[in-house]
Amino acid sequence: MVRENMTHKGPAHGRSAWLLACSAAMMLPACSATPAVPKETLTAAPQPAEAAAGCNARSVQDLVGQYASALIAEGARQRAGAVRVRMIGHDEMVTREYDPGRLNLQLDPQGRVARVYCG
Repeated sequence: MVRENMTHKGPAHGRSAWLLACSAAMMLPACSATPAVPKETLTAAPQPAEAAAGCNARSVQDLVGQYASALIAEGARQRAGAVRVRMIGHDEMVTREYDPGRLNLQLDPQGRVARVYCG
C-alpha cells in the first residue's frame, strides 16, 4: 500500500505563506509609536483665574482653637484670599487633590479649628 504524503508544499502553500507575510507587514505600522510632537507645540496648560488667586493660610492662623461655623469659614476664606473653603470634620475622609485656591479648616472632635492650610 502506498502512503501519500499529506503535507502538500506545492504552489498553494507558497501563495498562502506570501499572503500571511504581506498581511503581517501591513499591520506593523499600526504597532509603531506615534510621531513625536515638535517641542514648540508643547506648552503648559493655561491656569484658571481662580487658581491664580492663591490662598494665604498664615493670615488666618488665629482661628486655631475657635469653634468653627459657616460664618467663620466664609470670613476665613475672604481673609485668606481663597476661592473656596472646606471644613474637614474630625476623622472625616476627604479627597487629596491639591487645589491652590482652597482653604482647609481641619476640626478637632469638639468642632474647633485644629489646623488651617491651603490646598
